Amino acid sequence: MFKFWKNKKGGNSGEKTSLPAAEERMEAVPDRIIELTGREVQRSVAPVLGMTVLDLAERNEVDWNSFCKRGTCARCRCMVVEGIEYLSEPNLAEERRLDPEEIEEGYRLGCQSRIETVGPVKIKHAPYF
Repeated sequence: MFKFWKNKKGGNSGEKTSLPAAEERMEAVPDRIIELTGREVQRSVAPVLGMTVLDLAERNEVDWNSFCKRGTCARCRCMVVEGIEYLSEPNLAEERRLDPEEIEEGYRLGCQSRIETVGPVKIKHAPYF
């Protein structure tokens, strides 16, 4: 659960690195906020690059339903209201599970959507049922 602290190094902050691997998450950036709205809980949280929306919601105790975490059940389906450009592109699992119109409207699967860059993002949990 605390893998985002792994391999954190001090020193030259001017170095540019590629997107961290899932097991090498970067430290949260406190000045940019992601707003997550679950069924009953709404929280503004600090983004963690490389983390999925679902993992970020669970980590911050936002009531975000999920079942499989593989992109098949769609219980973690969400609507990106603002800031979709800061998330990863839809992957094959999302393209298989969601209709092209849903993706175009801003729907994503929380278990597959990763935070790629820092910026203002608003996401609302929007399951089918």
